[in-house]
Amino acid sequence: MAKISASIKNIVKSVFKGDILLRLGIDKYFLHIVYAFVLIVAAVWISLKVDTTLTRVEKNRKVLEELEIYHAERTGEMVQMGRLSTVENHLKDLGSDVTVPTEPAATIERR
Repeated sequence: MAKISASIKNIVKSVFKGDILLRLGIDKYFLHIVYAFVLIVAAVWISLKVDTTLTRVEKNRKVLEELEIYHAERTGEMVQMGRLSTVENHLKDLGSDVTVPTEPAATIERR
C-alpha cells in the first residue's frame, strides 16, 4: 500500500512539474502522437468538407428538379400555342380573316 501511495504521489508531482511524459517514457513517441493527432484532425476536416459538399449537391438537385418541371410546363405551353387549332382560335379572337388553307400551296415551275 505504501508503494502505491508513493507512486501516486510521484505521478501527481510529475504532472505538476510537467515531466510526466519523460517519466513514462513517452517522449520517444512524441512525434508519432503528433502525427496521429494531425491525421485525426485531417480526417475530421475532410469529413466536414464532404458533408458540406453533399449538402450543397442535394440542394442543387432539388433546384434542378424544380427547373426541369418548369421547363416541361413551358415546353407544353409552347407546343400548345403552336397547334393549328389554337392558332386559328387566336386569329378568330383577334378578328382576322386568315384561315387554314383549303388547297395545297402552288409551286412555280422552272422553265
